Amino acid sequence: MERPRNWSRPDRRQGCSTISFQKIFSRYGVEAMNNMESSNGPDSLVPVIPSHGRQFVCQACGATQNMGRRKYCSRACRQRLVWRLEVASNLLRALHTRYATFSFTPDTLIFHVVASGSPHVYSYLWRRTPGRKPADDLGALVEQLGRQWWREHERRRSRHQASKTVLEQAHTAVVSPGQVRPLDSASPKVSGKHLSILKLSKAEILGTDAREAVKSAYRRQVMTHHPDHNGDAALFRKVHEAYEEMKEWLENPVIRNQRGLPDKWSYDGRKWAPPMNSPTPRKI
Repeated sequence: MERPRNWSRPDRRQGCSTISFQKIFSRYGVEAMNNMESSNGPDSLVPVIPSHGRQFVCQACGATQNMGRRKYCSRACRQRLVWRLEVASNLLRALHTRYATFSFTPDTLIFHVVASGSPHVYSYLWRRTPGRKPADDLGALVEQLGRQWWREHERRRSRHQASKTVLEQAHTAVVSPGQVRPLDSASPKVSGKHLSILKLSKAEILGTDAREAVKSAYRRQVMTHHPDHNGDAALFRKVHEAYEEMKEWLENPVIRNQRGLPDKWSYDGRKWAPPMNSPTPRKI
């Protein structure tokens, strides 16, 4: 069978065995691997783009210039990648995909696929073309796989054999299924400003003792900022306002449920979801 251009297989000619695959990403994946959750595997072996400190990077192309606190450098950049992922969904449906993930580094695209009825994770590596955006490289990868699928389908007149041939082009035993399966998470729809003033985390207000956590946080801030304790009166008023807002939210909490994975685009068999920054497992 004809080899796709820029294709990386686990053989000596291409020099991309499982060991070399892990070496490529050792710079970015060590921290994530050290923070594994035993129940679900590593949250993210291969981040979309490594973030250092509070630097924000575009989740669609990896740009860092003039990002501010945005997730994408532009709407057009995000839409371009989303469109490419939707095109990839056609291939995933042909492969009877249950789960899939997409991520990238400055040098490589990583496309993980879990096919229905298979215990393996099929990992496709694609060397990026300098100067091109990940969306364009993803389009080239999907086009090559799609051509292989159709060529084999025309030759054997079998969708199963066509899918089998495409899957055989991938690496296996690189990551575990737990790293590809999307996670369900819950995020409270509450002002981050109020949480910051009260020094509260989202996990605390999603816990079973959320009311006590809010009260305790309020008391701590009152002791610090009360004018009788030489605190700032204006900041004290903000603390009180934040507490009132949080009490109102606790009376009628609004939770945004999400499904996805940290630092990578994920596919759950129906649609793609953008990367989640810091998921909170749904235990309410």
